[in-house]
Parts: sequence; C-alpha cells; structure tokens
Amino acid sequence: MKKSLLLGIVGLAAGMSTAMGQGFIMLDNYLNGIDNSVPSNLPITFGYGGVPANGVSGAVATPGTPLNSAWIVGLYFTSGNVAITDPAGNGMPASPLVLGTGTGSTANFASVLVFSTPGYFTSQIPFDTGFAPNTTITAELVVYPAASASYASALYRVHSAPFTMTTLAGNATTPHYVGDYVQPFSVGFDSATYVPVPEPTTLMLAGLGGLSLMLFSRQRK
Repeated sequence: MKKSLLLGIVGLAAGMSTAMGQGFIMLDNYLNGIDNSVPSNLPITFGYGGVPANGVSGAVATPGTPLNSAWIVGLYFTSGNVAITDPAGNGMPASPLVLGTGTGSTANFASVLVFSTPGYFTSQIPFDTGFAPNTTITAELVVYPAASASYASALYRVHSAPFTMTTLAGNATTPHYVGDYVQPFSVGFDSATYVPVPEPTTLMLAGLGGLSLMLFSRQRK
C-alpha cells in the first residue's frame, strides 16, 4: 500500500516537473494579462462581403460583423524570431511555420467560455509548444469554419500576419494570451478578407484552357 502510494506521488511529481519544464501559450483574445474581467482586445470580424455567416453556404455575413460560433481559430508556429514576409491572407502560412496540433491548439469563437460573445475565442487549456519556457516563437493564427476538416481544406479562410510571443511554464499564474499581442496580431486580421479557395476542378480547367491557347497560337504560326 505504502509502495503504491509512494509510486503515485513520484508519478505525480514527475508529471508536474514535465509540465513546468514545457513552454505554453494560450489561444485567447478575450482575457489578457492585465485585467481578466472584461474583453480588452479587438474582436475578429468579417471583412469581405458575400461570405456565408457559417463559412459554408446560405445567408451571408455583413462586413464588420464579429465572427460567430461557426468559426474556429488555430495556429501555425515555429521556434525563434523568424523573419517572414507573409501578410494576412487566405493562402497557407509560410514555411517554416508548422501546424499546431493537440490539446489547446484550436479554440472556438463565441463559446460559453467567452460568454457567447461573437468575435472572441478561448481554448481555456494552454497549448504546449514543445519548447522550453521563455522561448520566443513566431506564429500565425488561422481562422476557418468549424464545418471544415482543417484550415487547408476550408473554402473560406484567413491567416494573420506573423507575430512573435514567448512561452511560459505550465505553473505560470497568468498564461501568455495571443490576444495580448495586439499590434502584430490585429493589424490586417480583424478585417481580413475571406476568399473562396479555388477547387481542384477549377484549377484543372484553367490549366487546360491555357494549354489550348498555347496550341492554338502555335497552329496559327
């Protein structure tokens, strides 16, 4: 009995040590490191007319309207302060940024955790970057419909401009929220344009059209 209890305590201590030795960030634009009682960061809004409110089909959202619960946010990141020229847009985040996966790597908009407030999101659970505490990371946030399997497969989507932030240990009193990095996070993203991603058939037809024009040009010569 004592041996089992001792092993349990050792296992718990090892788990706590592991958590403390890893660097975390929080996908959250509702809370902040100064006053956790009210949202102080800008909400994420629709910035382009004609975009379905649910990101798939149906009624369109009015530009400037905060995103609803049909949308989620995720991130691509890498370690270090990496110089990346990649303004906010609907393409894939630039290399060497890689998709964050696992617990806390995505967050829902307008969930009960943010009192159903449109435009705001929180994962509630910190994301383990896999790097040590106090590590600088370069990241981009991605937004896409919850109905899509991923950002890569989403018809309507957008990513932020790159920004840097530092990780904190798992036992930190207040996490580092992505929303605290207002300037690099918000510029060009709060009103970013959601643009339909070309379907493979569209790209194929465009390619065939270009090939036909080339052949026709050669025949005339």
